[in-house]
Amino acid sequence: MSPTPVINALYRLEHEGFVVSIPFKGFYVKNIDMQEAWDLFGVREALESYMVEQAILIAGPGDLSQLEEKFQAHASYNPSVYDRQRFLLDSEFHLQLASLSKNQQLVRQLAMTFEHFYIRFRFDNMELDRLQTSATEHRNIIDRIRNKDIHGAREAIHLHIQNARDHIIHCLSNNNVQRQQM
Repeated sequence: MSPTPVINALYRLEHEGFVVSIPFKGFYVKNIDMQEAWDLFGVREALESYMVEQAILIAGPGDLSQLEEKFQAHASYNPSVYDRQRFLLDSEFHLQLASLSKNQQLVRQLAMTFEHFYIRFRFDNMELDRLQTSATEHRNIIDRIRNKDIHGAREAIHLHIQNARDHIIHCLSNNNVQRQQM
């Protein structure tokens, strides 16, 4: 393979915010800062608030059973540390929920948001108590959808995303303090 497609791919990744180029040094994965994390969670909140409403209006019983399977996979995985696998299972739950809306653009945008965190965030700073809290919040979201409670589902997803955002911001803050102490 010639270097041209590789360089084009790297510039595309830079344009999408995944990497940064440093002249005469190369490309590096760009760390997520607190403002970008805040912004990405804002995008998630807008997308997922709309998505739960659409899921309630469109989804059938078979769709809900697939969502339940994703929930079970996420809730039953209990690692000793918050790892990338746990994040993937969490993402799969949310992407399955997004697919209930039957809006492929929404699914694609949400997937890109998750990719930024998967590639650029250090999960070793996550606290284990978020594992159980997240599973409880997921259960609440499913229950609200099953009961066709649009307002309650929107509130549940809003609370879930706010809690996740606050936890990530806390982890990023702690990571910055640790770097400054070194």
